[in-house]
Formats: sequence, structure tokens, C-alpha cells
Amino acid sequence: MSIFSFPEDTLQNPLDQVLYTVPNTDTDITWADAVEGTLIMGATGSGKSSGAGRYIALSMLNAGFGFCVLCAKKDEKDRWVDYAREARRYHDVVVFDKKSNLQFNVLDYEMKRGGEGAGDVVNVSNMLVNLNEQIRILQSGSARGDEKFWDNSLKRLISRTVSLLKFTQENINIYNIRKLIAESFTSESPDFKLYNLIKENITTKDKIPEQERENAKENLQIMIAGNYFVKLLEKAEALPQTQNLLMTVQYWKHEFANLSEKTRSIIIESVLAIIEPFLVDGILQNQFSKGLSDELLPENIIKNKKIVIIDFSTKEYGLAGMIANTIYKLTFQSAMERRDVEKENDPKPVSLWIDEYQSFCNPNIDSQFQATARSSWVATVYITQNINGIYQVMGEHQPEARAKALLSNINLKYFASNSDFDTNSWASSMIGTTWVNDNTLNYDGKAELTGKSQKLERRPKIEIDQFTTLKTGRAVNDNIVESVVFKAGKTWGENEENFAVVSFKQK
Repeated sequence: MSIFSFPEDTLQNPLDQVLYTVPNTDTDITWADAVEGTLIMGATGSGKSSGAGRYIALSMLNAGFGFCVLCAKKDEKDRWVDYAREARRYHDVVVFDKKSNLQFNVLDYEMKRGGEGAGDVVNVSNMLVNLNEQIRILQSGSARGDEKFWDNSLKRLISRTVSLLKFTQENINIYNIRKLIAESFTSESPDFKLYNLIKENITTKDKIPEQERENAKENLQIMIAGNYFVKLLEKAEALPQTQNLLMTVQYWKHEFANLSEKTRSIIIESVLAIIEPFLVDGILQNQFSKGLSDELLPENIIKNKKIVIIDFSTKEYGLAGMIANTIYKLTFQSAMERRDVEKENDPKPVSLWIDEYQSFCNPNIDSQFQATARSSWVATVYITQNINGIYQVMGEHQPEARAKALLSNINLKYFASNSDFDTNSWASSMIGTTWVNDNTLNYDGKAELTGKSQKLERRPKIEIDQFTTLKTGRAVNDNIVESVVFKAGKTWGENEENFAVVSFKQK
């Protein structure tokens, strides 16, 4: 019988089904354990991906889970295609790469997706704001500190831009967002003063020569034809004036227009930093700003148990690859949070699988998502080298505490061979201590034994240096990868320890 098989009988709670039995133990990991999250840590070459990673991936594939797989490494896609073939799931694979002819315009998705929040300006704006935060992390290596004024100003500009496009029934896409912002006026610009003068001549009740009024109307049409911002303002003012529409027009004609040149420039540059990568030839323009392929809808992963592989590796595509993976990750997370398992005919967990997790970690979003992943049946699997890589992306404010808060909420942990002291110390401390007998022998000056004493001491259940001696696979170790496994609430072995040293076969 396959080690990856699970009971076919219907249980009262589907999450009680066994996903796999941990090697060298009789301890089962259930679907419920999986949706509490899995963390795999180990040094480069420790076998963390080919050991515990491979074993868990095949278990989930054989159980029929859907997947969202991000790719940091160039060979990650090939690894997953091999997994799918081994599990006889190749027909479920959707590879999203440069050659696939698939497209995923995230703004189009947010406007057209199902659910009550579809088309909501706040959701569309938040997608861009969250992407901006991730870009900052990717470029600087850490989250930015508290700069609420600039963050709020950025959110307002994006929100009012999307609102004006939506009110005027324009396509909400990167090109129109950029064009609207770039062609907007400041209160001191000659074009804005001319526009106000033309409008005054058209709308005034004062008696002016009819020819002058007609000239003003012609000049307005010229401005509308030559300026996208004016075109949208005119369309907006011709609509029934709701409160939200009035606030949007007020923002563009007064609030944003009256900002100081320096403040306005900084806010605009912040928006352009988000959208500019989508405007130059490359994967972001060609695959992420034009169309929307049904195969890539996150809901398809749930409904049809698809294995969607985002094959824009960061090693090959650099920053563009990181942004590409991040766009889909953020969209997937949002879609999963809307999931209603009780309405599904054949509900199964779906997995968010990220190797090289430090490259895609978002401190705020991932912490919130992990806290609710269980209720959405999302089995996150994050693989990374060490805890310091996670500290680095947490920003300046209490990075260690924030990192540990995130990682501690991932309940199932595998620690492969590692030389990182902080990671090994954290793992050892988490597993805890036990009472041991400390025997002391006493000698006199002539090295004669004079007595012995014994006392109880608390010592780590697993010493820090033990993590450095775990087997790392390959032929020299008979393709055996060792890991320390820990999960609160689980016991292992005859002595019912709260951890175990387990072995995985790479082949």
C-alpha cells in the first residue's frame, strides 16, 4: 500500500483524513494539520526540498489537493512537473510562463471576478498598494518603516484614479491609470487655468457674445481630444451627481491639484514605481497587463484541483520575476480568504507552495493570511534557509518579534541540517528542555577518585549542534535526508516526545 494513501471512507470531518504518516514514526499528519501550515528550514544543500519537501508534495498531490506554486529557482517548474507525473496528476498542471500564451491582468480580474466585492474600488486599489509594498521589500530587502502620510496619500491617489475610471466606464488598466495621473493638472498650471476659463465662459449666466461662448465650446472639445484627464472630468460632470462622484471630482479639481509641487511629485512617483514595470516590453507587460486566461483564475485551483505553476523564476527574470510571482500570490491569497468551503461539492485543501520563501514574504499580509488559512483550507508550505532571512524582510520595527510571530503561527515544522546558530537555537528552544541526571566525579590532587555526586538539571531535548550533524542526502548518505520534526500537540515514539528525528529518501 502507498505511504501516501488516505482512507476512502467518509469521515464526519473531512479534515480528519490522514494525509501522510511521518517516516520512522507512527504519527499521522491529517488534512487539519496541513492547513495549519508547514515550515521547512535547512541550509543550502541540506535536502530540505528533496527530502521533507518532496515527501509532503507527493502526499498532497496524491490526496488531490490543488496548488499554487511560486518559482524562485529555474528548475522549480521541472521539479513540480516530475512530481505531477509521479502522482499521475500531469493533466492538472497549468504552467504559466513566457511561452504559455496565458495572461493574468490582475486589475481585470478584480473587476470581473465573482463575489460581492467584485469591482469594488477599495479592493482594486488595495491590490496595487499591496503590490507597491512588496516591490519595496524586494528592492530594499525589508519592509519600510512607518510613513503613514505618504502611504495614505498614495492610497488616496490610487483610489480616486480607479474611481474616476470606473465612474466614466473607462477600462481600468495600467495604461489608463498612468495616462490619467500624468495628464492631471495642478492648480497653478496654465492648462488648468485655461480649462477653468473655458468652463466659465460656457456656463456663466452673464451676457457674453455668442461667438465667444461658441469659441469656448470649440476650445473645450479640443482640450477633451488632447487631454485624457479633461475628457474624464467632463464625462464625470455629465453624470448624475452622487456623493461619491462629487468627492472624486473634488479630489482631482481641488485637493490633488492644490498639493505642493514637491508633495505631488513624490506621490506620483510612488504610483509610477508600481505601474512603470508594466509599461516596458517584458513579462509584466505581455503576461500581466493585457488579458485574463480562465486557466489562471484562482477559483479554478479550488474547483478543478489544478496545479498552477508560476514559472517566472527570480533567478532568471530578476525583479520582474519577483513581481510576477507576487502578483499571483497576492491574488491567490485574497481569493482563498473569500472561499466558502461549506458550499463546495467536493472540498479539498489547496496548497500555497513557496520554496525560497524569504524572496516572497510579505510581513503584514502573510501574517494575516496564515491566521485565517485554516478556515479556508489552505495548506501553506514555506521552505527557506534560516530565520535570519525572514528577519531581514520584516522592516525596522521589531523584526525578530514579527518574524517569530509569523513563523510560530505555522504549526508543523521540519528542520534539516543547518549551520545557522539563530535558527538552530530557535528550534532547540521551541522544542524545550528536559530533566537529566548530571553525574559529577571528584578527584584529589593525585587523580584518585574521592567520590561522586548526582543532581538533576534541565537541558535542551535537542542540542543546538545536533542540527549540524543531520544527514543531507546524496549518494554519500544513501540518499537519506534527516530532519527534526516538531508540532505542538503531536507526540512521537514510545516515549511520546514532542519531536522526532526522521529520515526521508530522496529517490
